[in-house]
Formats: sequence, structure tokens, C-alpha cells
Amino acid sequence: MFGFVIGTICLLLLIGVLRRRWYPGSYGHRWRGHGPRAFLWRLLRRIDATPAQEKVFRDEAEGFWEATGGLREGLKASRRDLALAMRDEALDKQKLAAMFRKQDEILAGLRERLSASLERVHATLDARQRSQLADLLERGGHAAHC
Repeated sequence: MFGFVIGTICLLLLIGVLRRRWYPGSYGHRWRGHGPRAFLWRLLRRIDATPAQEKVFRDEAEGFWEATGGLREGLKASRRDLALAMRDEALDKQKLAAMFRKQDEILAGLRERLSASLERVHATLDARQRSQLADLLERGGHAAHC
């Protein structure tokens, strides 16, 4: 009888471990991973963000990530433009200037998006959380891991 009880408890514990390991959204699943979402999750835990603050952070991070897609596409176009300029007999400075203007426009849009996102995030945090976040930013990207 005693062995049956211990076996049942062990089976329940095993199911709990497997559930945390394999189902997305479970506690164990969130800690694994090394991408931007895992970093953001650790950062939010570190500053003790409320669920409403977490939603603002996630929305802004996703919006900024989508905005960087334009940067990636712009860089691909810049590589093509640069390759075309290098194939010509003489280097066309007007083509280079046009390429740099496109890059500047993309970066200006990205700066505006980042400024707006940081403004929204700053508005949602209290003084203690802003101080913690500033400390983490000052120490560098790996500070959220500690």
C-alpha cells in the first residue's frame, strides 16, 4: 500500500515536470531560449513589472521589431545599389548619395519609432522601476541575466 502511494506521487510529479517542459507558455518553457522574447521576459521579471506594464513592453517591442524589418530591406537594397555602382566604369557619386539618403530616411523613421516606444514605456513605469531599468541599461545587455 505504501509503495502504491509513493508511486502515484512520483507519477504526478513526473507529469508536472513534463508539462512544464513541453507545453508553450508553461513556467519551464519561458525560462528556456535565448532570443529577444526571453531577454524581454527576464527583464520584466527583474523590474517586477505588472501585467499591464508587461503588455505595453511586449507591444512596443513587437512594433519596434516590425519597424526594423524596413531597415533590413533597406540594407538589402543598399547592397544591390552599391554593387551596381561598383560595376560601372567610374564610381557614380550621385548613386552613392541617393543610397545614403535612403538609409538616412530609414534610420530617421526607426529613431522616431524608438523614441515613441521609449516614451510609452517610460510613462508606464514608476520611479523605482525606471531606476532599475536605467541601471540595467547602464551595465549592458547581459545585466538582466544576473
